Amino acid sequence: MNLHQIFLIAALSLIGSTCFAQESRTWTSAATGRQFSGSLVEVGDGSVSIRRDSDQAVFAVKLADLIPADRDWIAQHTPKPSPAGPIEDLSALIAEIPKETGTPAIGIVLVEDGETRGIGVSGVRKAESPEKVESDDRWHLGSCTKSMTATLAATFVEDGAIAWETTVSEVLGKAMKMLDAYEPVTLGQLLAHRGGIPGDVPESVYAGVDFGASVKDLSDRDLLKQRAAYAEAVLNLTPSRPPDSGFEYSNAGYVVAAVMLEKVSGKPWEKLMEERLFKPLGMTASGFGNAAREDKGKPTQPWPHQDGKTPVPPGPGDDNSWVIGPAGSVHASLKDVARYLAMHATGALGPVLKKPETFAYLHTAVPDNDNYARGWKVSRTAWSRGPAVAHDGSNTLNYCSFWVAPERKAAVAAFTNCAEKGADSCRAAIEAIVAKYLD
Repeated sequence: MNLHQIFLIAALSLIGSTCFAQESRTWTSAATGRQFSGSLVEVGDGSVSIRRDSDQAVFAVKLADLIPADRDWIAQHTPKPSPAGPIEDLSALIAEIPKETGTPAIGIVLVEDGETRGIGVSGVRKAESPEKVESDDRWHLGSCTKSMTATLAATFVEDGAIAWETTVSEVLGKAMKMLDAYEPVTLGQLLAHRGGIPGDVPESVYAGVDFGASVKDLSDRDLLKQRAAYAEAVLNLTPSRPPDSGFEYSNAGYVVAAVMLEKVSGKPWEKLMEERLFKPLGMTASGFGNAAREDKGKPTQPWPHQDGKTPVPPGPGDDNSWVIGPAGSVHASLKDVARYLAMHATGALGPVLKKPETFAYLHTAVPDNDNYARGWKVSRTAWSRGPAVAHDGSNTLNYCSFWVAPERKAAVAAFTNCAEKGADSCRAAIEAIVAKYLD
């Protein structure tokens, strides 16, 4: 077993871990006696993260793989973490928003200093139904999923499996036909909406896609095959503009980026999200599509709504096609969203991203690109005290809004189960939380 095999990049939970910087020292493998120099970054349950001096890469290391002297040193130098404060109930601050905006329900989450400070909900899961939304309900994230897909891509870049400059033709050229114009388009350009792929695609690109299926009812092979067919159809559409000549928001571009990751890994985007994002961050209440798909009788999750008032029953038509999932199909609980936003708010190095420059790449707007970075739009508000990254998301039936302020290590997000009044409702909820906690 070599050193690289011993010091695996393992799934390390952020929950209950202690993050800090220590001086560089020599670490020794219990199995081989081989040594390397590095500084302790994070201590979790049964694992630690160490930044290696030679290349500044951060590795998750099992404590059992270190010699006893190293384990003793860690125990002596790890400060006991202060107990996290209770999660505050913010429901009272948003209680009247559903009534004021005509939205069935609203949810809110607040992150400060990398911790979930508060969550709140108000309203009903289904219009004209008495079942109220609860704090552990799951909300559809719509296009806020794009920041997650960009983050997923970053894990592959850090692993060396792909680069931001890797072109579509380098990964997909042997597997599918494409127009010459798309061959030099890079992964980074796709994630910045600069691939020249049209924002609106004809229905013909969905030929062969099983619209009515739930992701869990499709095999990995079907997911890969159908999404690749969609990507090939997209890559044979006439570009809406020359690639890398300007910004054009494109869901299809994000699907092509995801298909590149699927080709490199041999796994569908859904499985990659679970393995590389959800599981490492402890996002145990996250998934894909409408979270109410399994509802029978009384609604157990927020139902999507048309026109702000007409519930859409679980089943076909309750979400966009799963094939464009990388552009907008994740659902998650408020606490799960808080874990994800906390990572971006603090730039936490550990189980998902391991290099500060990766966060900078994802959060920095591309020049002349409508202030869009990769999966995030860069903005600025008084409360953020510096640049903020944000995104709104909708599948035309739900709506949500993410705001992250890295300078303050804070984030706030709001969610509704309708789109028509969604933007107003989310804005009102975020303003209420910001006014009390972040101004």
